Amino acid sequence: MAIHDTAMIENSDVGDAEIREYVTVHDSEIGDGVQIYESASIKKAEIAGPTDVNANCYVENARLGERVQIGPNASVVGVTHDLTDAGMEFRNDAFDEVVLEDGAFVGSGAVVLPGVTVGEDAVVGAGTTVAEDVPSECVVRSGAETVAREL
Repeated sequence: MAIHDTAMIENSDVGDAEIREYVTVHDSEIGDGVQIYESASIKKAEIAGPTDVNANCYVENARLGERVQIGPNASVVGVTHDLTDAGMEFRNDAFDEVVLEDGAFVGSGAVVLPGVTVGEDAVVGAGTTVAEDVPSECVVRSGAETVAREL
């Protein structure tokens, strides 16, 4: 296990993982072989290893399988706010877990929204915002329909 001195780990279990500079991990389980790169923030998440979470990522209320890769500056966000007739309730979070199944890949700058499952070996293209489930072995990218991946 290699945890950089600047990383902050609170209320979390960390296996044989590498956690780099200025990473924060709160209320999470980090498995063996996980690598979390600079300035990432992990909250209320389960990350199986081996998995890579790149620099400046935000991961909250999510379950990540084995061999998952998340590109730099991506967000995997399983928390939102209910919208009522009066608007959003301030500081009243609603949780809807995100699941990234084994082998999923989330490209740089992508956003995976609450309640979404990205299937096994599926790809979310760079800069894409995903609001619906992505089937296994498919590719989804900005401005295009989800397409089956040729293996």
